[in-house]
Amino acid sequence: MDIIAHRGISAHYHENTMLAFEKALEIEVYGIEVDLHQIEDQFVIFHDFQLDRLAQTPADIADLSLRDISQIRLENKHKIPILTELFELVKGTCMLNLELKHICNPNILLKQIAHYVTQYEGDVVLSSFNHPLLAQLQALIKGTELKQYIKFGALIGHLPATMAQYAVDMQVDIAAIDANLINLEFVEHAHLHNIKVWSYTVNVETAFIKLKEMGVDAVFSNDPALLTKLA
Repeated sequence: MDIIAHRGISAHYHENTMLAFEKALEIEVYGIEVDLHQIEDQFVIFHDFQLDRLAQTPADIADLSLRDISQIRLENKHKIPILTELFELVKGTCMLNLELKHICNPNILLKQIAHYVTQYEGDVVLSSFNHPLLAQLQALIKGTELKQYIKFGALIGHLPATMAQYAVDMQVDIAAIDANLINLEFVEHAHLHNIKVWSYTVNVETAFIKLKEMGVDAVFSNDPALLTKLA
């Protein structure tokens, strides 16, 4: 079972920072998951919509300029990174799962990804709880070379009565579901339709083993090193 570093090695380093990503690469994780907000023509890597939890700043990230964000310092003086910085760090050495929080111009995002995969042939997964946005992106890359590099993951925070049918209908590659909700029926339904199942967020060995026995394909973890020996 593959292990994805959730916001980098966020159990031990400040989440969604370059240090957390560097530490993930050091242990050779299968992938790194990050969260994206579009600000002007760039994509800021930050989970929350507000800055108060992580930056002690009472502001919405969408209300700030790139210049504002570049001047913010998190704990231990970490900067808030942008997507192009992550691309230059990873250089195709692991899968990148980009969770889309707020994207106002998908074409700009696809242009940056196209530049990345042309340089490094890196694997990219675009995931979101915003399923219409995923459908829009799927339509934009249909019939293009980008399609061979980008996969799509539908995130869901509840267990549908129809199991993985939502993912089947959306024609996504991955169904990503809360580890507290997943069951064997969901996994088998997804696999029947050649859809991979990823589960979040797994930081306990017993939960990892249970999901592995179900046949889950990958998990997101804040502490991948803890689980690597069980994979």
